[in-house]
Amino acid sequence: MNLSVFGSKALTLWLVAIGIGVCCMPAARANAGEETRAVTYYISSSTGNDSNDGKSPESPWKTIGRVNTAQLKPGDCVLFRRGDVWRGQLIPVSGDPSGSVTYSAYGKGAKPRLCGSVDRSYKADWHSTADNIWETGSIPCDVGNIIFDEGKTVGIKVWNRADVNGPDKFWYDKSGSVLMIYSEDNPAKKHRSIEVALTKNIIDESNRHHVTYQDLDLRYSGAHGIGGGNTSHIIVKNCDLSFIGGGFLLLPGYSNLVRYGNGVEFWQNAHDNLVDGCRFWEIYDTALSNQGFEKNTQTNIRYINNIIWDCEFAFECWDRPEDSVMENIYFENNTCINSGSGWSHTQRPDPGGRHLLFYENPSKSRSVYIRNNIFYQQIHHDSEWCFVLCNDWSANLIVDHNCWYQPSGPMIVWPSNKWTMAEFANYQAKTGKDAHSIASDPLFVDIDKHDFRPAANSPVRHLTAEKSYAGALPCAEESK
Repeated sequence: MNLSVFGSKALTLWLVAIGIGVCCMPAARANAGEETRAVTYYISSSTGNDSNDGKSPESPWKTIGRVNTAQLKPGDCVLFRRGDVWRGQLIPVSGDPSGSVTYSAYGKGAKPRLCGSVDRSYKADWHSTADNIWETGSIPCDVGNIIFDEGKTVGIKVWNRADVNGPDKFWYDKSGSVLMIYSEDNPAKKHRSIEVALTKNIIDESNRHHVTYQDLDLRYSGAHGIGGGNTSHIIVKNCDLSFIGGGFLLLPGYSNLVRYGNGVEFWQNAHDNLVDGCRFWEIYDTALSNQGFEKNTQTNIRYINNIIWDCEFAFECWDRPEDSVMENIYFENNTCINSGSGWSHTQRPDPGGRHLLFYENPSKSRSVYIRNNIFYQQIHHDSEWCFVLCNDWSANLIVDHNCWYQPSGPMIVWPSNKWTMAEFANYQAKTGKDAHSIASDPLFVDIDKHDFRPAANSPVRHLTAEKSYAGALPCAEESK
């Protein structure tokens, strides 16, 4: 079935109807000509034991390591206990067209939390080596960020040992696997919790296909939340991703390290993937992205019904070189708020703060849809804009039925043009884009409390072509 014929809300209803990514119900699967039953496995960090069979909530496994060694088959599910916490990297198993492998949640309470970090919250974890320099050892790889007290403050990563010279500045010594930070007292005396974010993807799905992730809380990684190249039939649904990125990376063709880290990234040769109903905040680079450096194809990728706030970018999209192909990319019914307001902005050598970053893209690009979204930029700085197109491939962009809001400064930057919110009509006339879009305050119920529902009298209430609401959430009156 070609998913591109579905509207974003219709697609969600269709997925619910057929059970994709919605729940782990026992299902039949074909096995050498005979029908068997898919298996559901349970994992609990608080009550589990890896010697259990994992096949019931009463006998769960304990660790991600045990999950990574499981011989999972298409249709199988792994359910993490709500309220529990794990640290480590999940390596998923592929399904096939007969059934995806699903990683989801069971029980009651908060979403199960998978952390890409090590815990350094105890005073014994740290020792003083010089005036105001504290070290902690056995750190297996580069550190992208240090998150204090579940995000009340973060560390400041520096490029050289000599720059560890001010409060909360830190540097990772690769040769000794040691992290050092500037602090006038033991860091664990100052802070209730200290998460050291390792530069590894929390979920590394390289070369994986037919996998679903649902109802998971992914946080504290120095790399990507979910990342990997050569993926297909991936579904990410109702997940939370936060405090992601900041680690060092050497890009192909570059001589210097850069800092990086995205919420969900589909890297090179990605097709038929979906991110639906997720929440992203405090991401070093971008919440959502498909991109590639070498000849590749990126097709049929949907990002729908997501809420994104306080990330450097909401959506970054590009492909290289010229013989690469990118087509049928959908960014629809998303709510994007205050890009550039997160932890990474002041630490970046290249502060951006853009909801849409269409980086230089020389590939053969067709049918890239930006529709039914809310783009809200409350505070403007010189480097922050709602929409940036770095080179003009706009003939392949379908942009419409969006709500744009940025009360000052350039809101939309085309390669040789800049338009403020007051000049929105000039942008529409010049580009032919956003013919049915508006430049208006969407009137969120309470942005300070992260209630991003539009108010009952919001101008986005009937903004889409189907006369439904734009953005990820129904208007307040409709959601009662």
